[in-house]
Amino acid sequence: MNSKERVRLVMEHKKADRTPVAFEAISSVTEKLMKHYGLTSYEQLLEKYEIDIITAAPRYIGPKLKEYVNAQGNRVRQNYWGFEETEHETAVDTYWTTTYFPLNEVKTVEDVEKASFPNPDWFDYSAITEVCEKYPDKAIILGHEGSFQFVTFLMEMDRFFMLMVDEPEAAQRILDRMVEFELEYYRRIFEAGHGKVDILRVHDDYGTQISMLFSVEMWRKFFKENTRKLVELAHSYGAFYQQHSCGAVGKIIPDLIECGVDALEPLQKVTGLEPEVLAEKYAGKITFHGGIDTQGLLPFGTPEQVRRETEKYMDVLGRNGCYILMASQAFEGDVPIENIEAIYSVKRNGGER
Repeated sequence: MNSKERVRLVMEHKKADRTPVAFEAISSVTEKLMKHYGLTSYEQLLEKYEIDIITAAPRYIGPKLKEYVNAQGNRVRQNYWGFEETEHETAVDTYWTTTYFPLNEVKTVEDVEKASFPNPDWFDYSAITEVCEKYPDKAIILGHEGSFQFVTFLMEMDRFFMLMVDEPEAAQRILDRMVEFELEYYRRIFEAGHGKVDILRVHDDYGTQISMLFSVEMWRKFFKENTRKLVELAHSYGAFYQQHSCGAVGKIIPDLIECGVDALEPLQKVTGLEPEVLAEKYAGKITFHGGIDTQGLLPFGTPEQVRRETEKYMDVLGRNGCYILMASQAFEGDVPIENIEAIYSVKRNGGER
């Protein structure tokens, strides 16, 4: 069984020959790992860890985006959605934070209609074809931030929350316009993939460490129907739909299943996402991805603790399929190499390492 077959079987909530495995890391961690192993290509790192999933994305070819250095000496870059991010360096790594929100003053549906949104013509989709042809035996995953995630870059989050309450039609129109773009953008991606794209993953962080950012009723009102539309698009091209959402989102799992969502990630150390609870409630109904804690265990635990946690997740969630092994988030710079190695050195259910 190759990687594509293995991942697709697990996305159907069935048991494969072994637990599929994903890898995500910030660029500095990937570079550190490659240097540590003496590797010359990213593909070599994926093969070393026997990773089953490859990421693809179209190339941006649209209008030139602004890049400049601000008065404080920090680099600033513009995104194709119109927001701007400023680079900040910490003791651990370099990060980008949104510093210009183009929709901050939007208050009415008329304001939304006047706003500029991206054009699907701004992308070269042949990049998808290239990846699919280069990795015929790997599962191909793609997708970017969803409507909620992007709207928090276009408008400060507290302002959007107030808009949801005070001007719900305007808030909904922002989200709908974003999804109108995404539906055509992803349709072109699937066409370029010629049936070889396996997973559409949309990133929308609906939760905090202790709860949803808003009520389940508000999620249903503003996000459920658009989620369903994206799921139906993916399924119409023979692909699966994987919902990314950080935080305590256990309360909306039944709604995600109702929308046809095939997988949920990540699994953080929060109430309602304990592997035992998920296995009992949702076995055979949805696949789970991730779970090896990047906030406490991976930065501060021992390799043996990491191995035990990895074995636990594969055993509890993967015993009947329905699980893809990964950390709860992309590996950050505070995770020791030996703890990353510990995840990928564990014997995978049904297979050898």
